[in-house]
Amino acid sequence: MEISQIKVDFDWVIDQTPVFVLLCSLNIFLAFTATLGNTLILLALHKVSSIHPPTKFLLRCLAMTDFCVGVIVQPLFVAFMMEIASVKLSISHLTLGILSLTFCGFSLATATAISVDRLLALLLGLRYRHTVTLRRVRCLVVCLWLGVIVISFIFSLSSRIIANTVGFVLLITCLFLSVFSHAKIFLKLRQHQAQVRQQHVGHEQANSGGFPLDIEQYKKIVSTIAWVQLALLFCYIPIFIFLILSTTVEWYKIGSIFHASALTVLYFNSSLNPIFYCWKIREVREAVKTTLKQIPCFSS
Repeated sequence: MEISQIKVDFDWVIDQTPVFVLLCSLNIFLAFTATLGNTLILLALHKVSSIHPPTKFLLRCLAMTDFCVGVIVQPLFVAFMMEIASVKLSISHLTLGILSLTFCGFSLATATAISVDRLLALLLGLRYRHTVTLRRVRCLVVCLWLGVIVISFIFSLSSRIIANTVGFVLLITCLFLSVFSHAKIFLKLRQHQAQVRQQHVGHEQANSGGFPLDIEQYKKIVSTIAWVQLALLFCYIPIFIFLILSTTVEWYKIGSIFHASALTVLYFNSSLNPIFYCWKIREVREAVKTTLKQIPCFSS
């Protein structure tokens, strides 16, 4: 997509409207919360040993991606809005688009990978630790990174039809895999609970049927990633609507209030995820509390 072919709506930015000031201030605040929150989560995950290493590695990747959104993408977005008074798109717009698609797309792909990982843990049972190894998960993450980067460049540089088609396919594929995984997990857990009630079997016998050894820890991780993906869905809806509407008009309304607001909601997801980690996983919550107590200003 040629930059010269993109029409924009920057009047609300040039006029320094209250909405412009609000969005800039909000993104600065969210950049701080995303950076601080995900830093604490990364430190906490380093201390937690009860989570299976491949799963913990995926959680770390998700937290690191959210950290990069707070450190790189949101400050760049604020700088971009503050530098467009000339109503001219520069290379910074292209850079912002590629980085946003890369990090946010990788968050979506990683959350989906965690859902599939939890489904495999349930279906494979004791074979899970031998099948899903840290080495294989690292290879998967590298492939996801390369795939998301390629898709980001295609989305940013291709024609409107190709770009939107790629975006829709990526989003729908990830949502389908996530919904399928959680639905399958829910049905298998219900079946497992029914068997336990009917047969009154012990914990070890129940696990011999293909269920994880630590079922409580498993449920915590599944619950956490379910909330993460609900938040992802909520935060991706505005930008998804923007993409749909952009195909019904003659130009992209890049820089409009709706576009800037949709991106702000999208970036807000990076501040939400640390809250879900602390809320649903007790070990992570305790590790975060321990880390905060080591900071002088929080020790009191």
